[in-house]
Amino acid sequence: MRVLVAGSTGYLGRHTVRELSDRGHYVRALARDHTRLEPIRDAVDEVFTADATDAKTLAGCCDSMDAVISSVGLVGKARGQTCWDVDYGANRNLLEVARHSGVSKFVYTSVVSAPALEKLQLVRAKRAFEQELRDSGMAHTILRPNGYFSDFDAYLDMARKGRVYLFGDGSFRINPIDGADVAAAAVDALEAGASEVELGGPEILTHEEIAREAFDALGAAPHITHIPTWILASSLALMRRVTPLRVYGVIEFPLTVLTNDVLSPKTGAQRLADHYKKAAL
Repeated sequence: MRVLVAGSTGYLGRHTVRELSDRGHYVRALARDHTRLEPIRDAVDEVFTADATDAKTLAGCCDSMDAVISSVGLVGKARGQTCWDVDYGANRNLLEVARHSGVSKFVYTSVVSAPALEKLQLVRAKRAFEQELRDSGMAHTILRPNGYFSDFDAYLDMARKGRVYLFGDGSFRINPIDGADVAAAAVDALEAGASEVELGGPEILTHEEIAREAFDALGAAPHITHIPTWILASSLALMRRVTPLRVYGVIEFPLTVLTNDVLSPKTGAQRLADHYKKAAL
């Protein structure tokens, strides 16, 4: 199968490119900066340079492609753009080009479903694109993975500095998933699969347990400081009042994840402790 991978230079995109290549598929990688593909260049058959937020640059990107896999999403400040520009707008641009090019299936990696997250702007933008995809009439799969292992490298980074900071008493739970497991699910969806799939890692862990796993990977004694959740709630409320969406929109999501239970069906095979051990080397 000939597949366009959008978001190919990101954490999940790189796993997806590798998974497709390993299974014998033809990979066209969509990237703003082709130099960022260097770590996976051997798995890429063709590069298409474009910015998905600029519809004009996408002309021809889906020509001769059978499917699109997109994990395009806002990372950092994204040059002053908001989640509505990227998570919604860029994916909508891709969908339009895919439809006009006769692409048969669109696989979109969205975000975990959890009551505390649905009101956030980032999640609302992703849900809006999900609806666009459903309404398009194109065969599709929407993947909703829990937090990625890479998101929790922040705990490992803090542990390296000697102390991990947690909100509340550390008892909030989550089952993060490895990018390789999500990539495998994305490629599985090209051949068969439900239209909407929830994905989580094999272990439900508290944030306290995750912090201790980070210290264990480093062979260090745990030093953990707990921050009252009311401080975070007050800070977020103030941030939403005094900063624009392009600022608070990328901060409110991870901070909300850290202060709520965020649980998904156990589908992945990789363990966070093993990820930490490799990352700690």
